[in-house]
Amino acid sequence: MKATIKLLEKQHRALVEVIQFLDSHRHSDEPVRDTVDTLLNHSEDLTRKSDEEIKQAREVLKRYEYDDEY
Repeated sequence: MKATIKLLEKQHRALVEVIQFLDSHRHSDEPVRDTVDTLLNHSEDLTRKSDEEIKQAREVLKRYEYDDEY
């Protein structure tokens, strides 16, 4: 679980860097920039549901005393 969360955090950071790169190289009007922006900034419902799933998975792991070291 910790590895999954770490991977998601790294992917999020990479997408933020893509936005910054595109903006700094005057590619703000590219379709890929819009796609990344939509994912990062306009997916609140999906983010909330994902967070709930992670919380539920952690509770299950706790119940079975699973050691989630990474």
